[in-house]
Amino acid sequence: MIERITEGLVIQAAREWSARKNKSEATAVANVSETIAALKAQLKTEEYDDALAKLYREYEES
Repeated sequence: MIERITEGLVIQAAREWSARKNKSEATAVANVSETIAALKAQLKTEEYDDALAKLYREYEES
C-alpha cells in the first residue's frame, strides 16, 4: 500500500490512464500538471495532500 501520494505518482497514474483509455499521454500529463499546480497554489499542505490522493484515486478507478 502506498503511504503518501506524491505528484509523481499522480502523473504516473495519468499516464497509465491515458494508455488504458487510448488517449494522448502528453495531453493527460499536461492537464494533470496544470491541475497539480493550481491545487498547490490554492491549498495548504494537508488539504493539498488530500487533493492529490483524490486525484490519484480518480485516475486509478476510471
